[in-house]
Amino acid sequence: MAASQPAAAQSLPCGENPRDWCPAPAEDPCGRHRNAAACRADPVCYGMPYRGESAVACILDARGFGTNCPTVGCTSTPPPPRR
Repeated sequence: MAASQPAAAQSLPCGENPRDWCPAPAEDPCGRHRNAAACRADPVCYGMPYRGESAVACILDARGFGTNCPTVGCTSTPPPPRR
């Protein structure tokens, strides 16, 4: 039986640590990719951008891959339109 961790010891939500690789929903075919390079190579997939703190705002390409911050997952859901 596994012991649960106290709330203070639990990690941040997925995507807030630059080393995260967040899972896609179970039915998402892009969830099979285990790194940003494999995700980027699949034309139907989009990157999940890093959501943690940074000294500068993340710059994302049209498919959600960061040019100056890490990509932390892979999904078939496109990123929201740029403002």
